[in-house]
Amino acid sequence: MAMTRRSLIGCASLALAMACARPEPPRGLGRRIADHPAQAVRASADGAYLAFLDRCEPVKDRTLPPTTASCELAVVASTGGAAQRVALGVSTLPHGFVWSAEGRTLAALAAYDHVEGHGALVVWSGGEPHRVAEGVSFYAVDRDGRVGWVSGGQLFLAQAHGSTPTPAPVAGAERVATFEFGAKDGVELLARRSARAGGELLAVRGGAASPLAPDVRDYAFARGGGRFAFTSGKSQALAVSGADGLRPTPPIGRDVHTFLFSPRGDAIAYVADATPGRQGDLWLAAPGGAPGRLAERVGEPRWSADGSRLAWLQDYDPRSRTGTLGVGGSGKKPAVVAKNVSDFDLTPDGASVAFLVHETAGGYSVDLGLAQPDGGARSIVSKGVFGFSFSPDGRWLYYRTACVREAEACDLLRVPASGLTAGARPEPVAQGVKSFEFAPGRPDRLLVSWARKDRVALDLAVWEAGKLTAVDTYALPGSVQFVGDDPGRIAYAVIEPKRAGVYVAEVR
Repeated sequence: MAMTRRSLIGCASLALAMACARPEPPRGLGRRIADHPAQAVRASADGAYLAFLDRCEPVKDRTLPPTTASCELAVVASTGGAAQRVALGVSTLPHGFVWSAEGRTLAALAAYDHVEGHGALVVWSGGEPHRVAEGVSFYAVDRDGRVGWVSGGQLFLAQAHGSTPTPAPVAGAERVATFEFGAKDGVELLARRSARAGGELLAVRGGAASPLAPDVRDYAFARGGGRFAFTSGKSQALAVSGADGLRPTPPIGRDVHTFLFSPRGDAIAYVADATPGRQGDLWLAAPGGAPGRLAERVGEPRWSADGSRLAWLQDYDPRSRTGTLGVGGSGKKPAVVAKNVSDFDLTPDGASVAFLVHETAGGYSVDLGLAQPDGGARSIVSKGVFGFSFSPDGRWLYYRTACVREAEACDLLRVPASGLTAGARPEPVAQGVKSFEFAPGRPDRLLVSWARKDRVALDLAVWEAGKLTAVDTYALPGSVQFVGDDPGRIAYAVIEPKRAGVYVAEVR
């Protein structure tokens, strides 16, 4: 769940205090659909199924996170029914199992060897799971359910739907380390050979690979997969594919340390010309124009969701991760917003920017600021803030403040994204909050959690129209999520021994 931040302003009256107080524990709002003590819960993109790990055995390896375990992977319909075992020996690490971004294809590495870094690839898309390959070191599933993997350095592809997947080796794609799916038309995949093989980047089309560039460090497709970019060579020069998404153009920057396409895929921002002890400068290449420099010594550039605005930290200090917040974009003159900033966020349309500024006058404080880059006033929303986020519709800025228990419990408030009018005050949402998440398609509905004191677990509620509705208690952190794009269904694992299992709660 998205972490947010909190303010020194509490509920101003008894009525408000009652409205934003923590609700009473629920009476069976969540329905248990699997009575397994789950370690992880992940919903398919269409919300039809939940995959989860149980029967976990700790992996004793000091090089791994202390909670790493080897588990049984199972899947169950989100409406309930018998759980089906998919694979054994699946890691709790993020690459242990994944769903396709659309549909309901599930892929996992069974019998995973944490020392060797490989396992057996298992694919499930309904019916019986299929064990399709051994010794797999890297794998991915595209949006349509096609699965790719690397075994023994060879890249393979298979269609996951229908009968048993039939592995098809990609011609010319040997000694591969990683890859990324692109679009159906044009370049289908980019694959990079291992460093021992020169880090060569390959373009895959029609089941065959052809070389693109040697010594590649970073590569990525734009959203939709139509275009791609990569850095290569001793100078790590940045090249971008042409409008047809096939042939890279001549390099547009050198000594490039990071790049990111706009969400629309039409522009690319990159940090280039870095030297030892000095951050690189931020450049922007917009469609039909030559690259232009926006700012010097830049870190952490970020686009707004619609790609109309770009924000960054210039004069960036990587030790403190702070700098001067700047905002600009294609056809927009760069503007300086605030100094000593460590974090920032843009509304989806880029009309407002929120940021954390470190103040030392009168005592150290991390304060939440808000500004409109197109000429609006800058204001300080709250002092002592520990997390913030704009709502998906760009109407509200939510934040946590007045935190206790090392920021485990904070007051959650909100203000209009355009800023408070004269005499207005922040609106209290809930007290003692650990985190919150926006419901898909209903930005005024929040899934709110509180950290328990007796164990590492969360109590859950839904907030909407000033009212908190309790959902459940003792939820496993990291397991709580909306089911697919349904704002009325919430999935989670309960760790309380007498009620342990996978649950789905409905809040309409």
